[in-house]
Amino acid sequence: MTVAAVCLVIFQITDLGLSIYERIQRLPAWWWIPYLLLISMISAAIGWLFWKIYRFGKSETIAKKEEILTRPTIDSVREKLEDARESGFSALAIETQLNSIEAETGEEPRRLEIAFFGKISTGKSSLIRTIIPDAKVEVSIIGGSTAEIERYQYRLGNLDLTLSDMPGTHLAQSVAHLDSELLNDARRMHIVCYVMDQDITASDKESLELLHKWNKPLVAVLNKANRYSAQDRELLQAHISAVLPAGTPLVFTESSYLRTVNKVLADGSMASEERMSKGNVAALLQVFADIEGRRGELGEKQRQALIELADETLSKQIADFRSDRAKAIVKAYAQKAIFGGMAAVGPGTDVIIQGYLGMGMVKSLGKLYGIPIKEVDIQTLLTEATGKAKTHITLLLAVAGNICKAFPGVGTVLGGATHAIAYGLIFDSLGLAIADAMAGQVQGQSTLTAAEVMQKFDARLADNLEQRALSLLKSATSNTSNNNNQL
Repeated sequence: MTVAAVCLVIFQITDLGLSIYERIQRLPAWWWIPYLLLISMISAAIGWLFWKIYRFGKSETIAKKEEILTRPTIDSVREKLEDARESGFSALAIETQLNSIEAETGEEPRRLEIAFFGKISTGKSSLIRTIIPDAKVEVSIIGGSTAEIERYQYRLGNLDLTLSDMPGTHLAQSVAHLDSELLNDARRMHIVCYVMDQDITASDKESLELLHKWNKPLVAVLNKANRYSAQDRELLQAHISAVLPAGTPLVFTESSYLRTVNKVLADGSMASEERMSKGNVAALLQVFADIEGRRGELGEKQRQALIELADETLSKQIADFRSDRAKAIVKAYAQKAIFGGMAAVGPGTDVIIQGYLGMGMVKSLGKLYGIPIKEVDIQTLLTEATGKAKTHITLLLAVAGNICKAFPGVGTVLGGATHAIAYGLIFDSLGLAIADAMAGQVQGQSTLTAAEVMQKFDARLADNLEQRALSLLKSATSNTSNNNNQL
């Protein structure tokens, strides 16, 4: 019957095609052109649709491959460290950490570490105590924070576990709100569990997506399952599983809890007492057993996590180092600009265009951030900065004048002090704007363009001017006094 039905469909399609062709033959020749164009457009649309459907599944695979390719390696972290050393940066702790990771390459972990996340009152602690009732608990305070992690040690034969009870999040919060040092500590562990006690919420999804990005085994746990009927469990299983990150198993558990039991005494009277229920964590233990058999894979994932943490720590340290060094460079050139502006009749904005101070500051910042800048680009940047500074001159002079009035006799120390301080504010604002833009490009957050710098420059020219002018004045008078004392 199936073969006959297929043949019948083929015959009908053939008959329809011949009938259409016969009718088209009777039409004038000019009618063929729009007809063929219409057929071509429809065919192209169908072909494009099939191509998108074909590529849809592959695009996710390609994205995952690109993500894997962009993960840092020990070599890439060392290369980043060497590049930073050229500007005077040093990080012995990171280098020691990289050496330690290299020394442990290929070794399987002897103890598996499991992190338990979840909202407050989902039963994380009782779940852990149900798994290992007689476990020894250790409380760790994470360095750099006030967060505490309760660690439960368990050993049976070859199975050596550390179950870490992470601080719970509040109702509408995800794990992203937890202390960063605490999250980094959890990233060093082998397995991550996320515990819920009801249907999945938006913050639960956010937490699971973040934990899934850690590229380690992730287990979703629906605790207190005894509160739901069999039908409700099926609905929860279907709904939660549909939104979990790919490859994340969902496990139902029942942590032990106190329950009230009524009993009849010998004299016929009733009495109640509290008993601890046994709970049911068999399904979760089975998942752990399955994962435990992949110790080699767990060791590699933990090693990659350590490399990524080292890379992130190094990037932050380099960013902080460059930020501090950039501020020092800008401050030095702002002070030079103040002394250069003391002899000028105006605030000396022409020096920003042609003077060696502007050139020197931009080149020094470019060298610090490893960004080569051509002199032509510097001239263009400084020209635009001149125009921007002129629109703020009145305000800068007013602020500088008020600050100078607060220091009687400052004009004796600094000739043309008002103009000099205004000139220093221009350099300080421009230097900090350029440093911010360069830092953004290095971190991949923005692109270094004149427009980007001018936007930041404009914001700096209106930011906390009085405090910055006072700081520049104190620094300038201090340097002048020191020079006079030396003479």
